[in-house]
Amino acid sequence: MGTTFSTQKRAFEDHTKRRKLECELRKLEYSLDVVAASHYIAAEYYKNLDLKLQLASAFTGALGSGATVASKLSWKSMIETYPRLAPVLVAISTTSLLFTAVVHVPQIQSLPGNLSKAHFSSGIECQYLEKQIVFFAETEVWDSCVSWTTLASRYSALLKTKKEVNSRLQAEHWAYRRALKKREDREKEKKAKKQLVNLKTEKND
Repeated sequence: MGTTFSTQKRAFEDHTKRRKLECELRKLEYSLDVVAASHYIAAEYYKNLDLKLQLASAFTGALGSGATVASKLSWKSMIETYPRLAPVLVAISTTSLLFTAVVHVPQIQSLPGNLSKAHFSSGIECQYLEKQIVFFAETEVWDSCVSWTTLASRYSALLKTKKEVNSRLQAEHWAYRRALKKREDREKEKKAKKQLVNLKTEKND
């Protein structure tokens, strides 16, 4: 009798721990889904910003080249005829050189183009980890052949990986809010559709 009770108690405790682990994994999956989406939103934003800067750089580059050529060809006559125009052309030429240099230096990590690539890469990492967590939750958590010690170790490793991924590049706050709203709206839409299906089923019954 005592042995049976002890076995049932261990089984109940094991079931409780696995249920809590499954709940934590779902929270982890939810968090990674939102973070991944926020990285993709930020990547798209910086990609568009980089494109605008490239176009602006090309435009100012053309102006700067024209100003440089004009100043070299007729600098003296320009000063005499249009004394106020010469400094403007010099300023345009200088601004063009600086703008072009800043936009096209790949070593600057804060450039929009580099930020776009970094956020996109982080989004992929988060999605990959999210899929690992979903697979773990669906295949191993309730597998009686997998011990609780193994599950706990696996969960700890996933948390460590998540921390490493998040530390490489933080999700932008504005992008995270937007991604979270999209996820919440999606959940509301699913819930509304489910309720509608249930109402139709009840009417048919």
